[in-house]
Amino acid sequence: MAQSASMKQIGARHMNGAVHIMEWSNKMDLIAYGTEKGEVTVQRLNWQKIVIFPPPGEDVKVRSLSWQHDETIIAVGYSNGEVSLLDAEREESISTLKYDEDIKKVYFSKAINIADYRTVYRNKAELAFDFFLPPLPPLNNLGISSKSQEHKSFAKGSPCFLVVILKSGKIFLLFLGALKAGSIDMSQHVSYPDDFEIFDARLSGDFNAMYALVRDGDKIKVLHFCNAILKEYISPMMHLAMHCANILETKNYINNTIQCILEAWETVLLEMDNKLTNYANEQPATSLSADFLELLVFGYATHDIEEFLMQDLTEKGIKKLQTSVDLSYSTIQSLVTKPLQSAAINMFYFLNTIKGLARMSYYFEPLIVPATAEEALRQCGALLMKILELQQVVDQSVNDMKLFFSWLCVVIVRLHQQDIPEDMPQLSTQDTIYLAEYLNSIEDSVIENDDGSVTKRKFNLEKVGQYLEDKPLQQTVKSDVHHLWQKLLEKNECLYNCSLLYPHEKQLSLIQQRDKMFIAIDAVFEKPNSSITSEFQLDFICTCCSLPLEYSRSVDFIKFSFLAGNKRGSDLMAITTDWQSCLLMEFDQKFSQLSCVIIHLKPGPFTKELPLPLNNLQFVDLQFYNEEVLSLLLLQDNEEKQQSYFMQFSLELMREKFTLHLLPQNLNLQEMLLPQSIFDVVDFCQFRGMDTICTSLAVSGSRKVASILSDKNKKIVMFEMEIEDDDDELDISQNY
Repeated sequence: MAQSASMKQIGARHMNGAVHIMEWSNKMDLIAYGTEKGEVTVQRLNWQKIVIFPPPGEDVKVRSLSWQHDETIIAVGYSNGEVSLLDAEREESISTLKYDEDIKKVYFSKAINIADYRTVYRNKAELAFDFFLPPLPPLNNLGISSKSQEHKSFAKGSPCFLVVILKSGKIFLLFLGALKAGSIDMSQHVSYPDDFEIFDARLSGDFNAMYALVRDGDKIKVLHFCNAILKEYISPMMHLAMHCANILETKNYINNTIQCILEAWETVLLEMDNKLTNYANEQPATSLSADFLELLVFGYATHDIEEFLMQDLTEKGIKKLQTSVDLSYSTIQSLVTKPLQSAAINMFYFLNTIKGLARMSYYFEPLIVPATAEEALRQCGALLMKILELQQVVDQSVNDMKLFFSWLCVVIVRLHQQDIPEDMPQLSTQDTIYLAEYLNSIEDSVIENDDGSVTKRKFNLEKVGQYLEDKPLQQTVKSDVHHLWQKLLEKNECLYNCSLLYPHEKQLSLIQQRDKMFIAIDAVFEKPNSSITSEFQLDFICTCCSLPLEYSRSVDFIKFSFLAGNKRGSDLMAITTDWQSCLLMEFDQKFSQLSCVIIHLKPGPFTKELPLPLNNLQFVDLQFYNEEVLSLLLLQDNEEKQQSYFMQFSLELMREKFTLHLLPQNLNLQEMLLPQSIFDVVDFCQFRGMDTICTSLAVSGSRKVASILSDKNKKIVMFEMEIEDDDDELDISQNY
């Protein structure tokens, strides 16, 4: 008996709820499964749970699971259109992609061996980015109470594609889970786009084509799309994708840092609102600045100010407010000076590298437009200048607030007719002049909202918050009239507009400048997506079967499994064309010929009499165990009794019965193939009866394991495959 047919049950367990999908890792003895609650659980072969990932929302279902080759990363597609990359080792979500439609399937392609491709980009003199750039500082080390997540890295691992299939028939490719690498809308390539359904789509073994299994009206078809760019430029594409992943990480880090700054600023604003702004709102228009200036210059306090300072604010309240504001500004300073500035420098490095790659047209002409790379770099330079500008404003605000609160403390002591302590700082003439100018700037400011309405901010003491709003700055930084470079730019308009100089857009806030840079970066990565998308060409249509009228478009019997690039360099696929027929197809590496056969679960004209339990078998599920074995889950559906069977079907048993067809030419295999009975090539003892009715299976030839769902998807039974012969072996042959 073949060792692949030997198996031993190693455990069975009832789950708390129904399990919808299972997938084995090929790196470790880990299985991931999605539950009816939308959770994704990862556990070991011994049932030890590693991590449970919660659903992204209420009533969200898991549609698909896929492990990255030789990695601990899982791609999960949800019913709300989200695709999450989950790290089972770090027990966290790496990134999330959002689509507008329900997910049909997600999967990682096989690992890419760059050395197999002709156009290989190599630069031995080029050093990795981490040689020049130190790691970005963790945000949680700054003592910030923030909901922002810690900086996370994209999974590097083995290079591969992430393929996302929507129920509408749209397919998206992402290289390294980051770089958009083309898309296809299958509804544009079928005869009946209004009566169409996609089941699966797979990249070929050498990544120059894609297969898609669809229902087109009452026909089940396999479509083949070739793509020259995917194969010819896969090496430079991987290089670009690595930079894209680094840029996406840096974008997330910048967003998280700005969120932390915003939360720290909101603390300042809250303190201001609780004390000073409430008082300002009670005063008549245009009187606030005049009252404070009168108090500073003449030492005269109006009744309202005196009551506010002595009763509502008090010296103790002023010092407490000053401490809170100083702490918030100190946090903002630490975020702007190190994390935000470092992230902008990192972004500049990555974009500058892409600008350099754009000049190597032999490798990157279909992937990068030099003008868009240059524009993204200019906007990154503009962001870096805006960060430096914000840093100056924060530093100035710290000094302004310190001077303002020190003066208020002195005023309150005087109002209480007390002696001023020696340790309390006194204002110099220069400080008094500066403070007068500062108090004059706290007059009402008008802010235009997005909806066209107008809001008056009556207490405009701090100037950092305007940088954190998606609106133009109300108070811009004044230019130094004696600055020689500024003078040169003002006198030479051609130099001011030169593309080699990075613009300093004084009217934009930090948020607006960041968004402008992000838009420019998105434009950089539109080129590879559009180039690859335009190269997908439909060159082959294979009609697998026609749906009988009684099915009424019900295709619950359709099961599909695909194996890319076996030892022969061929692509294998298995498709159930009805409850009792399975079509095996093998496409050679050059896509010049197709070998195929239909496996039938009915006895042939020369089949010996079947045992009663093997009559009326149906396909329930199937999956390639490895290149030579197809795992089958079958069901005997008699009126008296139902019985499930599992078997390991060796593809070599059917090799002699494969028929050969030249490609590319459209084929109708339904009219060209004769079904071959499975009972003519396998022994009856190869069918292993299961204890309960089974609904789904998941197998892994690399880990030599199998798991089967039963009891209405609430029980998982695990098997060890290819076991050595011993006394404990539960062989399939024990069934007969």
